Amino acid sequence: MGGLGHYFEDEGVPTTQISLVRVHTEIIRPPRALWVPFILGRPLGQPGDPEFQLRVLRRVLGLFDEPEGPVLVDHDEDADDEVRVDGLACPISYAPLEGDGSLGDRLGAEIAGLQTWYDLGLERTGRTAFGMAGIDIEVIGRFFVALAEGEPLVGELAPVDGQSIGDRLRFAAEDLRAFVTEAAAAQPGQMSAFATKAWFWEQTAAGEALLAAYAAGRAHDDEMVQLVIPVIVPKEFR
Repeated sequence: MGGLGHYFEDEGVPTTQISLVRVHTEIIRPPRALWVPFILGRPLGQPGDPEFQLRVLRRVLGLFDEPEGPVLVDHDEDADDEVRVDGLACPISYAPLEGDGSLGDRLGAEIAGLQTWYDLGLERTGRTAFGMAGIDIEVIGRFFVALAEGEPLVGELAPVDGQSIGDRLRFAAEDLRAFVTEAAAAQPGQMSAFATKAWFWEQTAAGEALLAAYAAGRAHDDEMVQLVIPVIVPKEFR
């Protein structure tokens, strides 16, 4: 976006932007930018805090008062991450497994246990990030278990028409994370953005499935899988 800002400015259109990665902004030197110390994916800070988000928007729009750039300003207010819990305030309770306790069994139980919370969150907010892959959450779970265990991605697990295996990987991973974290957000209590991220990757069967799929996918027969698989897991959790 910083690069596009230069082109717009050359045509006489003033631009401003929010930056989440300061080093990139320092290199690109966009006309006007506000760097914010928030977690990636949350350029306005903590969800559900409209007053805080409005202050960020006013700050970035206020950069239009600068007649020329490049201007890079640091936002001096961090997101409210003081409310932290070690786990969910309303712990998820799963029914006893009928299978052998495999990854597939545990992920299936986790998805079933979270479905009601996800539905409640969707009803409350009227929006969701789930749905990019165009398949049910249960199929997404089976997709990553199959990838982790080296099973063929055929039938319902294969990409749909017009979708590459790379798209299926990226979209399904985004959907799985969205489903689990949105279900968690619908429960009583609150976790910070950083705590939620750590909880997903360190304590859920969904995170375990993505990590196992990443490990197996690095040696997959399909080069596209090898190329895209690093995208589904943050570096700090690989």
